[in-house]
Amino acid sequence: MKNKIYFALFSLISFLAFQVAAYAETIEGRVASTNPYELGVVVYDAQGRPYPNQLNLRIDAMTRFQGVSGIMDLRRNDPVGVDVRQDESGAWHALAVQKFTDVSVQPATPRPSPSLRDALGNPVVRGALVGAATGAIASSASGGKAGKGALVGAGVGAAAGLLGEIFGKSSSGDDS
Repeated sequence: MKNKIYFALFSLISFLAFQVAAYAETIEGRVASTNPYELGVVVYDAQGRPYPNQLNLRIDAMTRFQGVSGIMDLRRNDPVGVDVRQDESGAWHALAVQKFTDVSVQPATPRPSPSLRDALGNPVVRGALVGAATGAIASSASGGKAGKGALVGAGVGAAAGLLGEIFGKSSSGDDS
C-alpha cells in the first residue's frame, strides 16, 4: 500500500513538472505590433505562408532578447524567432525573442513555370489535350477503356500538333 502511495505521488509530481514543458514552443514570424508589455507576431508556417491573424505575446522581466536590446528596438515587419510558453489561462508568454538579421529568400525555381495560357498556346500541347479528350470519349462510348483511348488520342494529337507546327512554318516561309 505504501508503494502505491509513493508511485501515485511521484506520478502526480512528474505530471505537474512536465506540464509546463508540454506548452513550450518556438515560432517564427514577423513583428506586427509592439508595446512595452506585449509583442504581436504574425506567425509563418513551415512553407513560409503567414497565418491570418497575429499572436499576442506577453513580455516580462524574464524575457531574453537576442539581436536587439529590448522590445522597443523591434520594428514592424522585423523577422523574429520566439520561444513561447502558454500558461493554464491560455495566455502566451515570450521566453526569448531573437531578431533575425539576414533573411534571404531564394525562389524554388530559377524562373516561374509557364502558365496554362502559355501552354495552351503551344499547338503540340493543345493537340495532345484535344486528342486525349477525343480518344477518351470515343473509347468509352464504344465500350473500350477510356484510359487507353486517352493515351492513344494524346499521342496522335501531339504528333498532329507537332507536324502541323513543322509544316505550317515551312509552307508559310515558301509563300514569301
